[in-house]
Amino acid sequence: MGSKAFEKRSLLAVAIICGLSLGAGSASGAQESTFDWVSASGEAVRLDPADYYTGHNFKGGDNGGNVHVDIDAQQPVTVEMAPSGQWNEAMRHPELLPRVTFRCVHEHVTTMTFVCDVPSARPMTLIVRDERSSEQTAVTSFGTAQTDHGTVRDYISPNDIHIQYYRWACVENCSPPEYQWKMELKENYQLSSAAKVYNGLVAERDGEPFSVRINSPVALTVAIIPSRLAQEVGEKPEMLGSALEGRSCVEKSVRSGGFECMFDVADGPQSFIAAPVSNGKVPANSKAEVEVVASKCVANCLTDIEK
Repeated sequence: MGSKAFEKRSLLAVAIICGLSLGAGSASGAQESTFDWVSASGEAVRLDPADYYTGHNFKGGDNGGNVHVDIDAQQPVTVEMAPSGQWNEAMRHPELLPRVTFRCVHEHVTTMTFVCDVPSARPMTLIVRDERSSEQTAVTSFGTAQTDHGTVRDYISPNDIHIQYYRWACVENCSPPEYQWKMELKENYQLSSAAKVYNGLVAERDGEPFSVRINSPVALTVAIIPSRLAQEVGEKPEMLGSALEGRSCVEKSVRSGGFECMFDVADGPQSFIAAPVSNGKVPANSKAEVEVVASKCVANCLTDIEK
């Protein structure tokens, strides 16, 4: 074998060995992520006898998920989960309460870590109920007091409860979530004296930003407000002013420009609304362009249980 051929093969061998070494090094460096329950939000609740508290809503992923909550109560409580739809309906119509299907029921709780499996694609609500009878009285250190009619009335001790929520999250070797602006609304519509309403805006995480852009030949009042208020404005246009009162995501007398707003999951469904300013004349066949984009997670996103 010639010296040049031998040299080429030697260089090739060195390159292969180096490549394998680098590959092994990168493989060993790519450590798996470690997950654990991480403390999230907490709530301080005070219940009277036989009273209840409606906690957070939980929604599992395709394979379901776990709820992990610490409960610390001065007096015994019952902790349970209920389908959110059933519970909300029962709150509006108390006669339906016996039909609610409760899950993961734990009675006589004072201190515990409450764990429950959440069904996939079925939102569940945490319920905490005081187990004392509504007729039970307990005299506190304040003693008794007289009513206007002279009867003696005992003060009832409240049940102070602390609820600590946890989320399942990455704690080591984590990849941060990646966000991207996604189109929520893009419309070129015919202007009229009536307000234009678009529904279907929902925040996927707390503090999610929404960016609004508008281009119109006439001045408009533009806002994103809760859908229930937008529906009322659609039925009664004169309520527009009161619906916008105190709202932060509002721009008045705008023709062209943009602004940003942030929403939380608890804000619920939102609607975009645009209305010509009062006494404004709308030229015939004039159109306005509206656009709403939101910053959505596209990679390494938290699940509903993790949130």
